[in-house]
Amino acid sequence: MEAVFTLKPKVEPFIMMIAAVAVVVIIAIIGLAALYPDYAYYVFIAGVGVLLLLGLLIMQQFYRKWYTTYEITENDVIWRFGVVAPDEQLVPVDEITNIKVDRSFLGIIFGFADLYLDTASAKMDYEVCMKDIDSGQLNKAVEFLRSMMKERGPGSRFRRREPDSGTQ
Repeated sequence: MEAVFTLKPKVEPFIMMIAAVAVVVIIAIIGLAALYPDYAYYVFIAGVGVLLLLGLLIMQQFYRKWYTTYEITENDVIWRFGVVAPDEQLVPVDEITNIKVDRSFLGIIFGFADLYLDTASAKMDYEVCMKDIDSGQLNKAVEFLRSMMKERGPGSRFRRREPDSGTQ
């Protein structure tokens, strides 16, 4: 089945924030080493450790972008994550009962939001959680999903059929 929408997490704001923290850490390393020359070695070791952790956080964001995909087809919503043996979660559009869009403070500033799709059979709070989706793509996807939900009708799990005009 052809995907109507293919969505990926928007990770650039997170990478920019991590890079800004890395710059602050580098400035702090240089400043502390200049203020306390007897402890410069320890300051450099601690600073390099923090910079390595920040580098791992940046790698994690790239990993999310490369290996997380949300697809919306005419019949299903599919979430895929992983490299070697990707996990896949499939929710039929007919079973979606609730759509929630969550915009955080950073999401409002940088233009992304989270989309939660709920089904009646969800064992968790929400069946599919699409994290950090670009707001422009998200709005189009939500409109598409809502139109599919309206097409099937309230209280009905399946799409409505048009009545046959020839039979009485």
